[in-house]
Amino acid sequence: MLRLFWKTLLDLKNPRILWRLFIPFLISMVLVSLMGYSAFALFLSSDWLSQNPVVLEVEATATSAEQWLAGLPVVGGMLVSIIGFMMMLLVGLMGLLMGSYLVLLMAMVITGFMTDSLIKVVRDRHYPEQEYFGHGHFFGLIMQITGFGLLMLLVMLLGLPLFFIPVVNLLWVWLLGFLFFRYALLLDVGQVILDEADYRELKSWRHWIPTGGLMILYTLTLVPLVSFFAPVIGVIYLAHWMFEDQQARGVGS
Repeated sequence: MLRLFWKTLLDLKNPRILWRLFIPFLISMVLVSLMGYSAFALFLSSDWLSQNPVVLEVEATATSAEQWLAGLPVVGGMLVSIIGFMMMLLVGLMGLLMGSYLVLLMAMVITGFMTDSLIKVVRDRHYPEQEYFGHGHFFGLIMQITGFGLLMLLVMLLGLPLFFIPVVNLLWVWLLGFLFFRYALLLDVGQVILDEADYRELKSWRHWIPTGGLMILYTLTLVPLVSFFAPVIGVIYLAHWMFEDQQARGVGS
């Protein structure tokens, strides 16, 4: 896995890849600035969220707990201050997660239009004798990713109470985001390189190299600006893994 990451990072110096690396960054910056965070703020201020029975019940419980803690002699006020600070920190982390997801989603959509050309550069540089034919088409890719994204959104809505449990909410949001990230990138790259049978085999969770690599890359998207570049890096990383797997099995050579 680390060897593939090293090959991927070395590829980023190639001019044919380098300029493509910054396209998602530039376009995502514009789109997110114009509409992304405004839409997110509108959601947070909407009646659907503020008047949601679950949200109202959690708020009432939190208020009662705060009043009970404040009534404790000596340590009550201190405990309220400490818990308030911790909640503020968790809300900040949630905001960072959601903002990173918004940027990452934009970058993934833009990278999807460059996947073919990125894979061709990797093949030409490292595996010139390797042939690949892929399967499916771009419209089918969009439909499958959209369907999976809607499924994740439904799961997120069903798990809305988990958003109000400290630490669990962070893990829950991270998990849903990673599942979408892994599914979309594997499908995007797999449809270009692999036939349908190979794709069904290699997308399995028992293949640790792609899952572990994407997990590391996805976690790094919490670092500012990394979200802009993560999809391109992920495409290159998966292309190396799939081409090496084909070479090891004698497919397409």
